[in-house]
Amino acid sequence: MSGSTSSRLAFEPMKFRMPERKRASRSLALAVLLSWSIVCFSAMSSQGDNSRPIESLLRLLPLESDLKGWALDQEPQTAEGVELFEVINGGAEEYVKAGFSRAVFATYKSTKGKRINLDIYEMVSPESAGTIYRKKAGDKGKKVSIGEEAALEDYYLNFRKGAYHVAVSGYDTQKETLEWILLMARLVAERIGASPSVQ
Repeated sequence: MSGSTSSRLAFEPMKFRMPERKRASRSLALAVLLSWSIVCFSAMSSQGDNSRPIESLLRLLPLESDLKGWALDQEPQTAEGVELFEVINGGAEEYVKAGFSRAVFATYKSTKGKRINLDIYEMVSPESAGTIYRKKAGDKGKKVSIGEEAALEDYYLNFRKGAYHVAVSGYDTQKETLEWILLMARLVAERIGASPSVQ
C-alpha cells in the first residue's frame, strides 16, 4: 500500500501542473490574440481616418482655365503613406518622420515649352506641415505673402497652410517663370481654404 501511495503522490503533482501549464498557454495565446486584434483595429481605424477620397486632394490643383497658356503635362501622380518612397527618391523619409498623410504631384507645361512642378503634401497636422516647411524653406529665401508662411529662393517656392506643405518649382529664374510660380502657389493656397495656423 505504502508503495502504491507513494507512487501516486509522486505523480499527483504532475497531474496538477498540467492544467496549470495549459492555463498559462491559453492565457498567453489569448493575450497574443488580443494584442493582434488591437493592432489590426488600430490599423483599420487609422486607414479609415485617411480614407478620404483622393479627389479632395486633386481639387487643390489649379485649373488650366486659371493658367492661360499652361496645361498639365501629364496625369497628376498621387501617393499615400509609404507609397511616397516610390515617388520621391531620397526625400520621403523626412516627410514620413514629420507626419506624412498623402500627396499629389503635377507638372504644368506652357505653350512656350516651360515647365513648373507642383507638389502638394498633406501632413497629419498643421504642426507636421510647419516642421517640414522649416526644413525645406530654411531661412535664406525671400519671404512672400502666400498661405501662413512662404519663402521664394531661386526658382523654388515653399509655403505652408494648415496641414499642407506645398512646393512649386521652375527651371530658371526668369521674371516670367517666377510670376507663374507665385500665381500657382496663390491659387493652391486659396483652394486649401481656412485652416488653423501652426504655432
